[in-house]
Amino acid sequence: MPIEDYEQLLERYKANDCTEEEIAFIESWYMTYQEGNLYESLSLSDREKDLDAVRYSLGLEIPKKKVQLWPRLAAAAAIFVVMGLGLYFYKSKGHHPVSEYANDIASKGKNTATLTLANGERIKLSDAKVGKLADQAGIQISKTKDGQLMYEVKASVGQTANTWNTLSTAKGEQYSVGLPDGTKVWLNNVSSLTYPASFASSKERRVQLKGEAYFEVAKDKFHPFVVKTQQQEVTVLGTHFNINSYTEDNQTTTTLLEGSVKVSALDGLQSKIIKPGEEVLNADHELQVRPANLKATMAWKEGYFRFNNENLENIMNQVSRWYDVDVVYAGNRKELASLTFWGIVSRDKNVSEVLKMIERAEKVKFKIEGRTITVMSN
Repeated sequence: MPIEDYEQLLERYKANDCTEEEIAFIESWYMTYQEGNLYESLSLSDREKDLDAVRYSLGLEIPKKKVQLWPRLAAAAAIFVVMGLGLYFYKSKGHHPVSEYANDIASKGKNTATLTLANGERIKLSDAKVGKLADQAGIQISKTKDGQLMYEVKASVGQTANTWNTLSTAKGEQYSVGLPDGTKVWLNNVSSLTYPASFASSKERRVQLKGEAYFEVAKDKFHPFVVKTQQQEVTVLGTHFNINSYTEDNQTTTTLLEGSVKVSALDGLQSKIIKPGEEVLNADHELQVRPANLKATMAWKEGYFRFNNENLENIMNQVSRWYDVDVVYAGNRKELASLTFWGIVSRDKNVSEVLKMIERAEKVKFKIEGRTITVMSN
């Protein structure tokens, strides 16, 4: 069977010219059969069946006529799920778990947050009009047309005071802020960033983070930028990085995309300097450096759930935060929570689309009742 279409797809992948759905297929196929050393054990007919599944789902020729599974690839809710070392394609399965969806839950995704000023005033940014929101200690706070929060110094250094603000997001919310030094911060859901309205009188630019945020720090070699979380302190001069520090995930992970960062444990006894493409996490009371999957790390900012051999507990934590739902486990919670999956799906989809994607591995099923999702063995 000719495989020119698949080879062309690989060439587009190398040229960074694939959609998220195409990337998902290629990476799942490669990591399962190449890194898992399973490809050599498959018969030729089995290899061709897997390539057929890829072609069908991507609308490629098989072998000479075009078959379109979905009208648009971009509208596909999910492409693949990998469970352990087995690759599962939706079209190739003969049966599926029977789930109980009494109702569905739409994505709550909103570009909004709550700003708490130094005087205690709270501003719901979705309700705020474009333009100036407040003046405090020589700093003007404004909301831009594209919904971003901006700080601008309007007074001299001597007139600015060390006033602290907090930007916080609830479940299903995310927001971005431009700090007065030029640093840009994107805040994920159920997160908060506490920062001074001005860094002008400080030797360092210090902020506090709970939850997850992506930072593009403005360069200033004389004033280090410091992010403090519950487990780490990250020091940079100017760089791009992501910090995930949700309490329920029981670890803090700092992932570097550009530049250099120094990550220190709060006890001051350990520190690590990482390079782009690396991340450092707190594990077993130590700072551990490992290669990062940047696509998986940055998926939330790009509007996706992207599970890279992710355990079910972490996946359902993400689902709970984004869809504002409660998650309960029926049966052996520890066993269910430790199951791992690969997958990609838009965060704009209803929660049922995320759950169906996971169910295609035929290891778990779900029940939705009101705003509660129950996880059950299949």
